[in-house]
Amino acid sequence: MIIQSESILTDPLVSVVIPSYNRRDTVSKTIDSILDQICNFEFEIIIGDDFSTDNVRNVLLDYQKKYPQKITLIFQEKNIGLGANWATCVKHCRGKYIANCDNDDYWHNSEKIQIQVDFLDANPQYGVLHTNYRNHNRETDEIKEVVVSNDVFDMPMQKVIFTGKFRCCNATIMYRKELIDKYLPLDDYIKYQFTLQDWNTWIILAAYTEFYCLPVSTATFGIETESITRPKTYNQIEVRLKKEKECYKYVCQLFPNVLLFDEKGYDSYVNNTLLNLAFRKFDYKSARKYANLIFALGSRNIKVICSEYILLFYLYAFLKKMKSSK
Repeated sequence: MIIQSESILTDPLVSVVIPSYNRRDTVSKTIDSILDQICNFEFEIIIGDDFSTDNVRNVLLDYQKKYPQKITLIFQEKNIGLGANWATCVKHCRGKYIANCDNDDYWHNSEKIQIQVDFLDANPQYGVLHTNYRNHNRETDEIKEVVVSNDVFDMPMQKVIFTGKFRCCNATIMYRKELIDKYLPLDDYIKYQFTLQDWNTWIILAAYTEFYCLPVSTATFGIETESITRPKTYNQIEVRLKKEKECYKYVCQLFPNVLLFDEKGYDSYVNNTLLNLAFRKFDYKSARKYANLIFALGSRNIKVICSEYILLFYLYAFLKKMKSSK
């Protein structure tokens, strides 16, 4: 269902996409931070709600009624996944540029999109622009600046992103829409209900355009104990990473001469993620389970070794907890 006023802006320069799922407690700050932008052009906001269960849609409807010229709502009739929800929103964007902001993040720089539009207008060789950002730990309320504009890479950008070396907050990104229209298979994002919308998009666009990071901080990334991208139970993680594996395989098939689909390596990554959770939970039984699976895949690390002995497991888990609490 699409909710859009007849008075909607006819020619926005920037389209801001907010993929929404629950987060009734944070989405208002997200939207307000976008509405507070100071710029010399018009922008629209496309909010796609992925069948939320916490009545956040009432909050979104209130904003749409208050700002009918700017806000378009897309209410999914069932949960289709973050990537598919984002792609659906992008297909309705009308701006020359597309910016993102997830519904648990916000823009702390009121000139964010003005700065980015000015840069892209002056530098047509760049198609993806991001900035430095802040991490906000919602448990401790601690905010830390993250400087990524100084990062230097010794490999092509596609491989930098693919290997996890690309540090970027999705809420800082701005794309040229013409590149998304030309190169991004949005219909596949929707068809396969991808759970990812950023990593795969960056990999695809890196094959066709240059990336640039502005040395300015613009967005705040919300870190919580649990979210759609940070599940905290074994089953939730397994389900999510199984879906992400499909996306991983998909991008490898798009660029077979550049990216290698390593199924064994991915399965080892999944089990290591679950093993790390077992250590955080002081769950020796689960640690043994995932350590054995990692060992069966031909890998062995310090946590796998510690999982072989109950006393060593608890000692290592305690030391890691003490270190992380400092």
